[in-house]
Amino acid sequence: MRKLGWIVVLVMVLISSSMTFAYTGVDPLNLPVTFLLTNAGQGTGRKMMEAQFLATKTFKKSVDFISNAEPGRDNTFEVDFTDEQGNMVKAVVAAIGSTAKGLGASGITIDDEIARLNKMIEAIKKYNLMLIAIHIEGQVRRGDSANERSIDAIAPFADYIVVTKDSDFDGKFTKLAKEKNIPLTILDNQLEIQKVIRIWYENK
Repeated sequence: MRKLGWIVVLVMVLISSSMTFAYTGVDPLNLPVTFLLTNAGQGTGRKMMEAQFLATKTFKKSVDFISNAEPGRDNTFEVDFTDEQGNMVKAVVAAIGSTAKGLGASGITIDDEIARLNKMIEAIKKYNLMLIAIHIEGQVRRGDSANERSIDAIAPFADYIVVTKDSDFDGKFTKLAKEKNIPLTILDNQLEIQKVIRIWYENK
């Protein structure tokens, strides 16, 4: 009987921990549908976010969002922010992070990528789209020139920033958010992004 009691307590703790949302900063801002999910730096962030959307069984690709690693790369005149039905998206979610492998696979340099990101920012401003900057891969995507340049190309222009504690280990995002008056949510760990996604979905 005593053993059964401990099992019940353990189950309750597990349920409670799964429901707890561990973060600091502002509550997650709403994410309008439809939106574009894209890279900033040609790292693995976009694919990681796609996997998180799939894991939460919430937003559906090609229905609620489109995913494009390099919008605007093939069109030197205009960045395409339309969905598969030809409608303009309402927001851009940029997963920040750069890898040499990703840049190499795209056949571009970090200079090419930054130029593309600058053009994308100009288009986001032109169409008055919401920009959400996400950095959840931690210190592994910080410190080197390519990653810091990718952050600097996107984060200062964001309407909302979501990062993990280890991504903000040096306080860079906290300082930027304060200077630019940008709402910032700092997650305790990478898995907390699933709870953000569920909140987005519930309030879409």
